[in-house]
Amino acid sequence: RDKPHQRKPYDRPARGGHRGGRGGAHAGMIHAGPVDEAQEIESRLSSLIVKVGDKNTPTLQNNLEALSVVLEKDSVKHELTVMRTFRQCVLELPWKVTVYSTLAGLLNAKNSETGEKVVTLMHAVLGASLNRGDWGSVKVLMRFFALLVSTNTIAASTLVAMLDTFLAPLADGVKVSASNNCYVFIVLSTLLWAGRSLNEHVPAELEQRLELVSKYVQAQMEINQGNSLSTVFHDVPPKGSNALAHLLDVVRAVAANSWKIDAIYAPYEMFTSEFAQAKQHALPALELPTQLAATAFYTPSEFLQLVPSPSDQIVRKY
Repeated sequence: RDKPHQRKPYDRPARGGHRGGRGGAHAGMIHAGPVDEAQEIESRLSSLIVKVGDKNTPTLQNNLEALSVVLEKDSVKHELTVMRTFRQCVLELPWKVTVYSTLAGLLNAKNSETGEKVVTLMHAVLGASLNRGDWGSVKVLMRFFALLVSTNTIAASTLVAMLDTFLAPLADGVKVSASNNCYVFIVLSTLLWAGRSLNEHVPAELEQRLELVSKYVQAQMEINQGNSLSTVFHDVPPKGSNALAHLLDVVRAVAANSWKIDAIYAPYEMFTSEFAQAKQHALPALELPTQLAATAFYTPSEFLQLVPSPSDQIVRKY
């Protein structure tokens, strides 16, 4: 007799849950009903989403492809479970953001309606994170959207518009503030993940945003000159403890290397042909928070780096 733990991951019990011998199961036994069967399926789907990409193995491509087929099929009946699990995985497993952005791209390539639901959900989560000042989630979600450009789920111009929302306070002149420090940090952090695709599709727009960020960082350094730990050590470069300036230097170094970062695993490159014909989705404009106090914004902390770090470690830090 078939036992639950012996079934293959994508098998489904027979309708009604009855798998007994002739005439049904033994009298007096209590059988799992439709509700229990649905819960089992949802639990299995959640487990598959959580575990995919745990190990970078040669089977990852097949695993992502198989999972996208299952989710595209089961998302109709179990949409709430699939979307809720996907959202939590992106937020709570940020080291697998390239895996989940690739999965989102595959879902979109197979069914643009499903892809649109994923993109709309994550955009709403990003807006909510902005409103409550959850900057850790904002940083991870912007990485997710940056990678969606590589899966042809959103256009490069759409991501540029999202970045412009964060840079909008600088449009009327550079004004150093806690909120602007936070916004510039988010933009620079995103560019490490988006620079390659933006440079391919909209290089002029990318350079313009980098120039604007550079002007802000320069102004911020001038205001904070003499207030950092680096002034105590004469052999430390003037920008040694300025996090924004240091991150800008990292971004510029990566740009000089054609935006290639070995530390960022890119499973989406295995599905170039699948993404080529995918439908791109437009997104509504983001809105920056207006009710947050200055202390609610993330401030990149000053740091002292006595020993230079390899570029791949610096990328992982941000």
